[in-house]
Amino acid sequence: MLMIKKNGMTLIEILVAVAIVAILAAGLYSVSNYVETQAKIKLTESTIEILTGALEQYYDFYGSFPDPNATYPAGCDLPVEKLYYKLTLAPEAKKILNQIKPSLIVNVNTNESPAKIFPEVVDAWGTAMKYDYIKNTVQQDNFPVITSAGPDKDFNKTDDNLTSR
Repeated sequence: MLMIKKNGMTLIEILVAVAIVAILAAGLYSVSNYVETQAKIKLTESTIEILTGALEQYYDFYGSFPDPNATYPAGCDLPVEKLYYKLTLAPEAKKILNQIKPSLIVNVNTNESPAKIFPEVVDAWGTAMKYDYIKNTVQQDNFPVITSAGPDKDFNKTDDNLTSR
């Protein structure tokens, strides 16, 4: 009896190997996506902590927190732009701001001549952070709140927002 030796793989074996590779790739993708999201969350939380520390130094220097409703230079419109502008006026707060990762500080040009640049702080997803401060005249000043919209980039959906509170 003559035996035929087979050199190669059957179609079923190839399909099984492709399926295994696809399952491993999908698992690796989901794990890397999770790790990336967690890293962005940590970076944003760290940035909020840095801004909180700068706010404390600003308060120590001026005796009050930056008021987003005060008068600011033309082109300084967003509350986070106003916050960054005011924090740079206090020497110790300005030193603390230098700890923020440079990619999270975005410059916005105005149409004025000469153009003025007012930096704004964004979260790890590129969304401008929100700065809220309500001055309480009855008691001592309330501490301001800095908020990131989180991974979904939506301030209205608060389940994933990151905040200083």
